[in-house]
Amino acid sequence: MDTIGKHVDVNGPLCEAVRYFYCIQTPSDFEKIDQHLSPNLEMMLAFNFGPPVRMSFGDNAYGDQELDRIGVLGPLRKMLNYEVLPNTDLIIAVFNTDGFYRLFQLPMHEMNAETIIDPDELTLNTGFGELWQALKNMSSLDDRLELLEDYGRIFLHEPDIETTALTGGIPYLHNPLVQPVRAMALDSAVSERTIQMRFKKYLGYSTKELLRFLRFKQVINCIQKEESREIDWHGLIEEFGYHDQSHLIKDFQHYLGTTPRKFVREIVGKEFCVSKP
Repeated sequence: MDTIGKHVDVNGPLCEAVRYFYCIQTPSDFEKIDQHLSPNLEMMLAFNFGPPVRMSFGDNAYGDQELDRIGVLGPLRKMLNYEVLPNTDLIIAVFNTDGFYRLFQLPMHEMNAETIIDPDELTLNTGFGELWQALKNMSSLDDRLELLEDYGRIFLHEPDIETTALTGGIPYLHNPLVQPVRAMALDSAVSERTIQMRFKKYLGYSTKELLRFLRFKQVINCIQKEESREIDWHGLIEEFGYHDQSHLIKDFQHYLGTTPRKFVREIVGKEFCVSKP
């Protein structure tokens, strides 16, 4: 992914909601490739100014889902597959943990994670279609990104007490000695069920799902750092607390739609990428 596109940091207040923009522009003689983006439970807003881009999730083949002009994707639970074609012209806004809610004020648990959604259908207006047209008419990438930042600032809401408590409690998830939901509930003086409901509403997933994903992400990171591709599977199972080999395989099937060995043999190190930390 880094070889064909670039990450652009977000400036000003919008950086509270959007982590970065990812931009892909290819020439007319570019040879088509298929890219695979590792899931990261993140929300994305994609603007396409080139030919329609076919997309699929997990191990599904390309079907009738394609990004024509604008699309909301996420929370990304499964590997995203997409074509990069000649004359591709994409800008993708990748949101922070609660950034999508900060802009759209929509319950995240109602989002369909494996469907490309028109943002104008979500907001019940034509604002994003008009924004796309204004961006399309610009030839400079810098001008486009400046307009996106200006537009985003208009709709950026201040974080409320509930979302601030959630994001402030995320470090608990990385401490194996702490029960994260209980700790967050104590900090906020609410029930554990309330914390779980807030995760669903503001982030789109449960703490249990997030903990499962964080463990799998560590496995992927370890595999990508292994240059020899001779993976010590039993070592990974023991290090990251999987019950057995079938438990690890289940997570690979769930997130990537493939087996661990096939992932190492056919995907990792090729057109597979992980979102910028």
